[in-house]
Amino acid sequence: MKYQWSEVFLSIEGEAKWSGHPTVYIRFTRCNFSCKGFNNPDNIEPASERALGFSPQLINTISEIPEISVGCDSIYSWHKDFQHLWHQGDEHVLAAEVTKVLPSYGWKSNTGQEVILSLTGGEPTLHAKSIPHLLSTPEFDQIKHVLIETNCSVPLSETFITALDDWAQNRNGRITWSNSPKLKASGEPFDKAIKPEIALMQRKITPKHCTQYFKFVCCNDDDFQEVQYVMEQYYRAGVPRNVEVYIMPMACTEQQQKSVMQDVAMKCLDYGFIYCHRIQNTVFENAIGK
Repeated sequence: MKYQWSEVFLSIEGEAKWSGHPTVYIRFTRCNFSCKGFNNPDNIEPASERALGFSPQLINTISEIPEISVGCDSIYSWHKDFQHLWHQGDEHVLAAEVTKVLPSYGWKSNTGQEVILSLTGGEPTLHAKSIPHLLSTPEFDQIKHVLIETNCSVPLSETFITALDDWAQNRNGRITWSNSPKLKASGEPFDKAIKPEIALMQRKITPKHCTQYFKFVCCNDDDFQEVQYVMEQYYRAGVPRNVEVYIMPMACTEQQQKSVMQDVAMKCLDYGFIYCHRIQNTVFENAIGK
């Protein structure tokens, strides 16, 4: 099978339940959303030189991309102006790129700490038909934990879910669904962004092998009230009310995060959500590939 990806890198998981855990990321290309509303009060075209501060066509490697502060901070993984930076290959080529960035101890350290494989994007579930085949490649025999970073809006087939469940049971492994549904502030319409039936489909994986949580980016009371309303739709559809819900500051940069994080943290206390610091912003200044 053929795969297309933007980058492969080793870092620590920066958000929510597995924050701080060693993680290898495969950032797939393409997304069904643009999220141009994030950190974009003037409604600038996010791919424009005015918004980015540079021309994508003049970038030769992904490492040259400066910090992105307007719109989606992973725009380089899905916008056509960056496609000259994307990579293609079969499962063995992609697996070789993953192997290159693994720690010297491989997928499990002497301390017993496992390395997570994160499938992100873009929107990785757009590649659902090929993901089970990738996970079954011999180079990935030692993987025990796959985290799927998704906006929870792309329909999932029974075939895909069954394949993931089989993988998890055969490996005694874990699938984590890290759901980031998009709120009004993203610029995406509610009826396309909030799809409870997809969250329910995720939960068809055997519970002992499956983790599911939700995370949202917020900066004011309107955002928090919208999260309450959105989660109520998931609860009414059958998602348990004890599912973990994380709230992150709406921020592409550490400066943006610092400007709102105290208010967001206090509102989490008021509303009963879990505060989630975006530690990749603090530790790595949200640099590409870290």
